[in-house]
Amino acid sequence: MSNAREVVNAVAQKIGCEAKDVLIASTGVIGRQYPMQNVRNGLSAIPDKFENTSVEDVARGIMTTDTVHKTAEAVIAGSTARVVGVAKGVGMIEPNMATLITMMFTDADLDKHSLDQIFRRVIDKTFNCVSVDTDTSTSDTAIILASGKAGVVETASFEAALYEVALSLTKQVARDGEGAEKLIEVCVDGARDVRQAKLVAKSIVNSPLVKTAVHGADPNWGRVAMAIGKCSDERDIDETQVVIRFGSQEVYPTFVDASGLAELSKYMRSDTVLIHVTLNTGNASCTVWGCDLTDGYVRINADYTT
Repeated sequence: MSNAREVVNAVAQKIGCEAKDVLIASTGVIGRQYPMQNVRNGLSAIPDKFENTSVEDVARGIMTTDTVHKTAEAVIAGSTARVVGVAKGVGMIEPNMATLITMMFTDADLDKHSLDQIFRRVIDKTFNCVSVDTDTSTSDTAIILASGKAGVVETASFEAALYEVALSLTKQVARDGEGAEKLIEVCVDGARDVRQAKLVAKSIVNSPLVKTAVHGADPNWGRVAMAIGKCSDERDIDETQVVIRFGSQEVYPTFVDASGLAELSKYMRSDTVLIHVTLNTGNASCTVWGCDLTDGYVRINADYTT
């Protein structure tokens, strides 16, 4: 469980404002109840302010099976206002974001409606495009708080800064997936609409065969083709029009010889692997993020409660 009041106070101090609300956000083993009286007693004993507490301290304080803490921040163009964010979560990650907690804070002054609409758009393009293992849990949290202390900002500039922070945190979550060794980025373009692009991209990034191929640096484009083919309700996808690339190298329909495959395997041994698919059914695109599947993931989750 994370004590969100501590989170709010620590980050609020960093951006020069005060926070008084008490929030509780939690993740954990499904069905295990918290000792709520102990939680209430703990909350009542929290001081109004924490001295010498950093955003990094906050991010470390909410870690569970995370191996590294996750923070990001950006200055809003044309102002002195900033956006600061923290996140946790590396397993049971699949939109809608379970089992993930992300909290973002800004000293920009925006009206409630604009803040809500911008936040939803940004989350849809970032945290709702991340997957570690296709599994969801019973709770997740994504919140943003704005103090207004730094004054009014241009909304497009605010959205750009918020997107920068959210995208950084999204990639940090995917890269730190349980047992993960590589970040997988899947870009699908030339799609009929964003829904189709996202559907195909998620099918690829969630495929155990694709994830294990990436882990083993095996440029087996057939596994990507399989994941596209699983989207069988998308009747307008024509396999003769699809283009598949690993990095910038086309692997289908262009034939890659043995030396080319060896070069691709070398590329796939890097810590970030891009899979780029063009459907040629339209002009829409979507990018999603995930990670490879390793024996470390199996060990972590086989022993999770024991």
